[in-house]
Amino acid sequence: MNRQNLFSDAWDGENEADGTRRRIFWRPDDARMGATLYELAPGAPETRIHMHFGAEEMFFVLSGRPLLRNQHGKKELAPGDFVFCPEGRAGLHTFSNPTEEPVQILAISAGSFPDVVAYPEHGYAWVATRDPDPELLARGGDPGIIARFEIPIE
Repeated sequence: MNRQNLFSDAWDGENEADGTRRRIFWRPDDARMGATLYELAPGAPETRIHMHFGAEEMFFVLSGRPLLRNQHGKKELAPGDFVFCPEGRAGLHTFSNPTEEPVQILAISAGSFPDVVAYPEHGYAWVATRDPDPELLARGGDPGIIARFEIPIE
C-alpha cells in the first residue's frame, strides 16, 4: 500500500502558462484505476478538448465553479458536481476556470494500455503505452507515446 493524502500541499507538476497544477496519485503499473487532483487558477483557459479510446474518466468538483465543455456545449459546474466521461465521442471533454476563485477537480480514471487519446479540434491523436512517469520525464525519459497521427479536424 502506498498512502497519500488528498489534502496535502504536495504537487507533481505545474504549468504556469495556463495556471494549472496537478497531483498524480501513485498506482502500480498494472493497475487499471488512477486518480489525479487538478487545480485551475482563476482565469485558467481550457485544455484541449479530447476523448479516450481505452479509458473512462469521472470528475468530482471539490471547490470552485469550473466550466465544462463537451459535445453538447458549455456548462458551469459547482462544488459536489460529478461528471462521467465514457470512452469515445460520448466522453469528449475539457475544463476551464473563468471565475476569480481557484478550482479543484478530482479525476478518477479506469482503463488499460494502449490508450488512444484524440483531439478532434486540433487534428491529431496519440497512442500511449503507459502512464508517463513524472520523475522519468524530468530526466528526459520516454513519455510512453508510441505514435502520433493526424485525424480530420472537426
